[in-house]
Amino acid sequence: MRRALVLADGHIQVEAVLGALAAAGFEAVAVGSTAEIRPQVELGAAVVVMGTAGTPEADSARTALPGMPAGLRRSCVVVLVGGGPATGDGLRAFLLGADLVVAAGDAARLGELAGAAVAAKRALVAPLDPVAAGRLGG
Repeated sequence: MRRALVLADGHIQVEAVLGALAAAGFEAVAVGSTAEIRPQVELGAAVVVMGTAGTPEADSARTALPGMPAGLRRSCVVVLVGGGPATGDGLRAFLLGADLVVAAGDAARLGELAGAAVAAKRALVAPLDPVAAGRLGG
C-alpha cells in the first residue's frame, strides 16, 4: 500500500483529505509539520498533500521541498489543495513547485487524482531514474 502524507497545518480539511486518499487505497497519514515530510518520503511515502493558504499559496511547499535531493523529490508526488488554482493547472503546479494542484471543490476526488498522478510520474521518471520510479510503486 502506498503511503500518502497530509500536512495538517490548518490550511486543509485533514479528515476529508485523509478519507479521500484512504478510499483510493492509500495509507493516508497526517503530519504536523513540513520537517516531517522528508524523512517520511525517504521511508517511501509516494504522495505529499499540502493545503494552500491563499497568496502565496505554497509557502509550505516552497520551504519544505527545496532541500530534498533531486532523486528523492522525483520519488514523490506533491499535491497542493486549495481554493485558488483550478484542478490540473499544470503551469500553476510548476510555478508552485508541485506536481498537481487540486481545487478545494475537487477534494473528494483527491485519491483518484493522486493515484493517476503517481502513475504518470512513475512513467515519466522511469527512463531517467529507475530507482525513483520504483519508489513510486508499480
